[in-house]
Amino acid sequence: MIPATRTVEERDVARCAELLGILFAQEQEFDPDAEAQSRALSMIIRNPEMGRIFVVEIDGVIEGMVMLLFTVSTVLGRKAALLEDMVVAPAWRNKGLGTLLINHAVDFARSEGFGRITLLTDRNNEAAQQFYRAQGFAQSEMVVFRKLLEDGTALNKCESNTWMCRECGYLYDPAEGDPESWIKEGTPFVELSCQWSCPVCFASKAEFDPFS
Repeated sequence: MIPATRTVEERDVARCAELLGILFAQEQEFDPDAEAQSRALSMIIRNPEMGRIFVVEIDGVIEGMVMLLFTVSTVLGRKAALLEDMVVAPAWRNKGLGTLLINHAVDFARSEGFGRITLLTDRNNEAAQQFYRAQGFAQSEMVVFRKLLEDGTALNKCESNTWMCRECGYLYDPAEGDPESWIKEGTPFVELSCQWSCPVCFASKAEFDPFS
């Protein structure tokens, strides 16, 4: 029963979405939505330039996860990361798995040249705040503001659009996917890896425009 940390894989999405459901059920601002969580997890896995998701396993079962999303700090002039979705299964809490995950994420960020890691936690979650202080994080005096840009219906509508290659006119239809590139049916264009290319003329993903 030795814990093992690793980078998440596509086959782990369902279990990670389950853990996120546990996390969001206890947070004040968020509600669990397995479909939305699975979509976001797949988006990051398929686009590693966006971030990394790390998991900890016990006897082959994922019992915890943490995520680093990548950005840039103009103050530091270096890459920076947002630490999000830190969660350990209830049965394994207070057994060192959280510390293992944080250390793994910090070691990764340090090895990749990141200059800072930022995180958010509920104002009244004293246990979480004490945990992060023990891991070397300090509380900021800054205040968090958010603005939602569109609801889930609009997002789904956008993701269902067909996209056209400007070079050859090939249409990428999410309903069909791209079997030749092992892209499953129902995969939105925005979730395709930046390394994906047109199966007809091999133009890059950046050469596609929405087609309606």
